[in-house]
Amino acid sequence: MSFLYFDCFSGVSGDMIIGALLDCGASFESLQSALSSLPIAANISQTRLVIKGISCTSFHVDVSSAAPCRHLNDIVDIIESSQLAPSIKTRSINVFNKLAAAEGTVHDVSPSHIHFHEIGAVDTLVDIVGSFLCLDSLGIKQVYTSPLPWTNGFVDISHGRYPLPAPATALLLSGFPCIFTNVAMELVTPTGAALITSIASPLAAPSPFIPNRIAYGAGDYVRNDNVPNLLRVIKGDFASSPESEEVVAVLETEVDDLSPEIFSHLYDLFGTHPDVLDFFTTAIYMKKNRPGTLITLITYPDKANTLANLLIQESGSLGVRIRQQSRIIAPRCEHLVETPWGPVRVKIAPLPLGGAKIKPEYEDCHTIASRNNLSLIEVYSVINNIASSLLK
Repeated sequence: MSFLYFDCFSGVSGDMIIGALLDCGASFESLQSALSSLPIAANISQTRLVIKGISCTSFHVDVSSAAPCRHLNDIVDIIESSQLAPSIKTRSINVFNKLAAAEGTVHDVSPSHIHFHEIGAVDTLVDIVGSFLCLDSLGIKQVYTSPLPWTNGFVDISHGRYPLPAPATALLLSGFPCIFTNVAMELVTPTGAALITSIASPLAAPSPFIPNRIAYGAGDYVRNDNVPNLLRVIKGDFASSPESEEVVAVLETEVDDLSPEIFSHLYDLFGTHPDVLDFFTTAIYMKKNRPGTLITLITYPDKANTLANLLIQESGSLGVRIRQQSRIIAPRCEHLVETPWGPVRVKIAPLPLGGAKIKPEYEDCHTIASRNNLSLIEVYSVINNIASSLLK
């Protein structure tokens, strides 16, 4: 399965991400057309450069006039009023929410009151929306990243001189793999941190892979240590194996005062949520020997913060733990199997040591059992025998 890997050896910024994705084959024409639906005055361009002997793509945003100071609601209105696809709108707004939350924590104000200076200019709006548009253009769902550099030195912004990484950037990198880098300049911008932690997962356990394309996006600054200021993107395929490995986010919280009706609501909400891979509860004993419930939710890392907030909102919990784990998934495919009662969906998964697991779709079997006054066990048995015969 094809994937993208961001090699952030020189950090990451919004324009570097788009430059690298364009260099990797994303359509500039599609990007330009989609961004034109945003009610902002900006022109975009791409330029081929050679930096330290490496051919790369530089992405630029030219703003015709000074952009007004905007708050989070203003940014959301701009995105929502565009003709962008709903998924692009949602993911872009989530990144701005993440940025505003980090800035709000740093300055001890509500995210809705944050003035978008460094992070809210028109070029940042283009960088965030444009990154998701380029990823969609490439059509790749699995995206990973290397650890991010934690630099030293200082940066001058509107509030004064701050240590690097800038305070908002440092918060955005919380919980994400970083490495100390003895470079006294800003390599990871707030926009770059918010984007890369939203679109890519850390590659916790690297697997053998075949690189198919290497691309580079140029940064604006020249480093003083002779290292090219580039973001490298590798498009590749994992080496074939009977199972694949991916990183997931595990969300957990304990409650001891929740009405049983609320649990029914949580199962309905998260059991059908498109971003939830699994949801379950466990009976536990909490502090002071109180009986309680452990709520566990599994999702993809870029969806973790959104679902954690939803879990807090719906459960009344005061906090949610988030951790990342790797999981091995057996490949599976779905077939329509003809049965005496009509076609039934059946999942077939080859097993690592040989053979295959067959799982008829519960909803289809339940419908057949109800309509024909049969036991569900009997329906499963017949369909399993039919599907097994097809594998021989």
